[in-house]
Amino acid sequence: MTHGLFAIGQACVALPLTAVREVTPCPAELAALPTSAPGLLGAVNLRGQVIPVLDLLALDRPGESPGGHHVIVVILHGGRLLGLAVDGVHGVTTPEGLREVGGPGQRLPVSHTFTSTDGEIVSVLDVEILFTLPGIPVVQDDRAGGEGAFGDQVEHRLEAADLSGSILLVRCAEHLLAVNIEAVHTIVPRVQVRNSPLRQGSCRGVTDYDGAEVPVFDPLMLAGLGELSAHDTEGVAIRFHEGVVVMLLSEVLELIPASAAQRFPLPAVPVAGRQYLDGVVRIPGRGDFLSLAVPEILGHPDLNALSRLNTPHANDNGEAVPAQRSGEDPQESAGEARAGGTYLTFSVYPGSKDLAVPLDQVVEILPFPERFSVLQAGDDTVLGLFTHRDNVVPLIRLAALLGLGHSPEHSQYLLLVSTRPGLVGLAVHALRAIERSVWEDPAASSRPAGSSLAEALDRRWMIRLAAIGTSDEPRMLSRIDLAAIGAALVPPAALAAASL
Repeated sequence: MTHGLFAIGQACVALPLTAVREVTPCPAELAALPTSAPGLLGAVNLRGQVIPVLDLLALDRPGESPGGHHVIVVILHGGRLLGLAVDGVHGVTTPEGLREVGGPGQRLPVSHTFTSTDGEIVSVLDVEILFTLPGIPVVQDDRAGGEGAFGDQVEHRLEAADLSGSILLVRCAEHLLAVNIEAVHTIVPRVQVRNSPLRQGSCRGVTDYDGAEVPVFDPLMLAGLGELSAHDTEGVAIRFHEGVVVMLLSEVLELIPASAAQRFPLPAVPVAGRQYLDGVVRIPGRGDFLSLAVPEILGHPDLNALSRLNTPHANDNGEAVPAQRSGEDPQESAGEARAGGTYLTFSVYPGSKDLAVPLDQVVEILPFPERFSVLQAGDDTVLGLFTHRDNVVPLIRLAALLGLGHSPEHSQYLLLVSTRPGLVGLAVHALRAIERSVWEDPAASSRPAGSSLAEALDRRWMIRLAAIGTSDEPRMLSRIDLAAIGAALVPPAALAAASL
């Protein structure tokens, strides 16, 4: 029997596909129910049907959930429905060597275990037990016949030839695409693309996935449909013969049975990338989706070559190795990196890329002042002067200083930076986090600071940061030297002449 694989926390679990009606993204907030039970998170409204949602990790903590979930698996059993909150979809498999769990009289939510092809222990959930957990409400399936979406309810089996019977619906910019689930290794909720020497054609760069640096490709560029923007940060990992490549998306919409769709052929239009589209699928209530030609994508020579470049983040000694940056030689960078610095991360206007500054360069963080003295002779960069703790502080808009030109209304905070004669206040939009560096280039930090403003603004280089106290993946950000900028902005003579 074929099973679907799902992630719940650090565990991998399996459900028979005959019991899986569909998979849908988990909304930011679930609807409240007039009852409570261990593991009951609330309910989701799925096309007019209210379905209770269960969190297995919270069974021993009523009213609590260990973390945010990305996906809800809708389970069908005996004509009744229940939602299971999971963290990811890991594809499908036909397990061998099932081992029974528990003894006589035990009623456990796990019935069997097996070992996946990757060596991971997988727990098979007992669907019948899930539907009889104390206090967990279930609802009747509104669909006529009460059949599971992925197989015959009577025979409870699915042959390997039927694996193409489920389709993942996604959005890429304004395009709606359909992907055969057979090619999807897992859903990647957050894709942070970094520049790389691999960037060419449809390859957008690399991202971190499962302890390795893997290539990312844009399906719109591949199929000649345009290009995704930098704001598109979801994806799915596609399993090729020798590795994984992440397909960048705007949004994962839903997993549905192929039986719910009508398929129409594409006309033979001589358009670049046409071979990577194999038709249009029409989904009642959702519209038309372009279907990606999975066999053609899996046979793409460049993508196959990229799939072999899954670079682990650890060397043979188990020591962390930073992700390679554009133009770096991995042999030259290994062993030269340093880490451990503490940084404040922030943005200078809405939607801008975050920047990082050494925390010891920021003397104090203040709300943007409601009142300050405007310098009539000043420009759009120097907003004015204000007093703080008996200091006269110049008020500088960092976005304008960096040539980004956004209005002062976007400024919410001031970063006070010490200069030898006093302080300078740099206006920024939002504060992000306190993060610790896991990789820095010592050659970049050893460059002389210079004394001019142009030289100070040029003291920027990429560092790799990890948020303190979280399990978030490290990210590459631009490090900026606010101390050098402040010293260049406010030389001693200028500050001595300033007065309110």
